[in-house]
Amino acid sequence: MSSLSQEKKIQNPPVVSPESLLEGRIRKAFLVEPHRAYSVDGLMTALKIQSPKDAEKQARVLGETQSCLLALSNEGVIREIAPDLFKTRLFFDEERNIEHAYIGGMGNTRYAFNAPVFRLNIGVLSLFFLRNEKANWWRVCVDDATIGKNYCLFRFLEEGSHCFGTNPEKGGVKSAWVIEGKYIEKTHVTLSLSPARIDVSDHRTLRGTRIDHLTELGISNYLEVAEQFLRSTNQADRNDVVKRGRFVLEQLLHHHKNFETSFFNVVVDYLLLKQSN
Repeated sequence: MSSLSQEKKIQNPPVVSPESLLEGRIRKAFLVEPHRAYSVDGLMTALKIQSPKDAEKQARVLGETQSCLLALSNEGVIREIAPDLFKTRLFFDEERNIEHAYIGGMGNTRYAFNAPVFRLNIGVLSLFFLRNEKANWWRVCVDDATIGKNYCLFRFLEEGSHCFGTNPEKGGVKSAWVIEGKYIEKTHVTLSLSPARIDVSDHRTLRGTRIDHLTELGISNYLEVAEQFLRSTNQADRNDVVKRGRFVLEQLLHHHKNFETSFFNVVVDYLLLKQSN
């Protein structure tokens, strides 16, 4: 390269807009602490980009911050988990079917999403929720890893707010559910169920609450493979967990499609429930 071209390159560096620089800082803040939720004001304070003495500049920076958050949300990097509260979208091993969230133990205590199938992890218990869209209630299956037992709650959950814990208080919620288990606190988590939105609130517990739910892509992929299973399986064998597990294994070995067995089971039950309505 000639000295003239080198000089030209030095004199004409690439132009980076202030908003692009701001978006990079915001993106980094979310990725550094992926379990932390930020409000717009909280994010501006954390990044020290507020200018309280200059109202015009403050309004401009506020608008740029909101624009960056919208861009990151549209890109799928973050999710608005409550009004004016944003959090990083987490996936494991680049797999985009199931989104993960952890609340309570990391400070953030709220999370909102919408999915017909999701898993709520309290202590060592895993609770799988399955929506009956026609009757407006949810079926809950509980998995206790300490004793290797799966069982279904005898009562289904109606839409509304429900509190879970070893001795939950009923004040302000539709029902209180006593769930005994290791690391579960007296009043652990409140779950609000509705057709358009699911809200989870951890009661500032020490070990927190984890939520795993299917994304829009995940719902589509799991429904497709569950429908294949039902079409290829005799009606008498549809509830056979061994046959379900083998089908998932075949998807991995022959089609290189990785599906979590527990979520596959719940999606199959979801389809069977829809067919029975």
